[in-house]
Amino acid sequence: MFKKNLFVIIFTLLFMISCNKSNNSTYLTEDGVELPVLRVASMPSITCLATYYVEKNKLDEKNGFKMEVIMFDTGAPMNEALAADLWDVGAMGGAAVTGVANYNEMIIGEILESIDGQGIFVRPDSPIAQDKGYNKDFTNVLGSPNTVKGITVLAPVGTAQHFTILKWLDKIGLKPTDVNIVNMDSVQAYQALQSKRCDAVSLNVPTFFNAINDGMVQVANLADLGTRYVEMIVANSKSIESKKDLIQKYVDTILEASEAIKNDQEMAADLFMEFLKNNGMEVTREDCVADLKRANFLTKEDFKGRKIGNFAVELGKFYIEQGQLDASAQEKFDNNIIDTFIKAYQ
Repeated sequence: MFKKNLFVIIFTLLFMISCNKSNNSTYLTEDGVELPVLRVASMPSITCLATYYVEKNKLDEKNGFKMEVIMFDTGAPMNEALAADLWDVGAMGGAAVTGVANYNEMIIGEILESIDGQGIFVRPDSPIAQDKGYNKDFTNVLGSPNTVKGITVLAPVGTAQHFTILKWLDKIGLKPTDVNIVNMDSVQAYQALQSKRCDAVSLNVPTFFNAINDGMVQVANLADLGTRYVEMIVANSKSIESKKDLIQKYVDTILEASEAIKNDQEMAADLFMEFLKNNGMEVTREDCVADLKRANFLTKEDFKGRKIGNFAVELGKFYIEQGQLDASAQEKFDNNIIDTFIKAYQ
């Protein structure tokens, strides 16, 4: 109860602070130049590294606007804040799907794609760790109804980690109701696995690397389950028209930052470690390098012939099939993925 009340208090304060800041629609630079303000949602992960690059190098000011960065732990609370109209644009992964379905969020671009870094882990002594070969088409996937049914698995609900659980269960012939899925952030979830207070956890980086280094057994990886994970650029539907020019500048600037990150991995590793540590994350440079290696930052050139939203549509369809989203959400996936802001690159 205390934690819940604390969250309400923090969220209320954040709302009040944001509302006060939002009254200031312009920003005065050190040179006395008045710039329009764009509220940018961010989180301490590789998803928002480009945002940090823009902020640190003042690319926003150089491109004629000012970012007001609001930090969140993950995409789920970011979505909840959207309901209170607390931000204009941002970046997130699988949580964008629930944002589209439940909060009328818009997917306006993509920032990176990866083939690793999302996985489900168990302890080495778990029966699941020894249970191989149930699905002959997905030989790297461990577990079967005999060893998995009835277990408790932890993950932040509504995120790509949750999606990974659903994909895993589907591949081994189970439904979400066949296990006990408990909502918990990655760090706490992993601590619960280590202390034997759950059977499995779904992790992303950097906790993903901690589990590997500690000898935990990966029973399913999103890539092994047949899906390439994509991080998306998202927007508040209320801001699309009223701040269209600013959002275009933001997209252009973010893709400029993505190119710089892609072209200088040494700089990116240092920047990434600084970004995470500034936001209270305990990481090593080795972890940052590994995370960057599994991610392909998208540049303006990458959008030539690229159709955005394929991952979101796949994820949304899967959630609908699994009963995690109402079938009426399909209309949102038809209407809330737009290429307006990346059209010039296609």
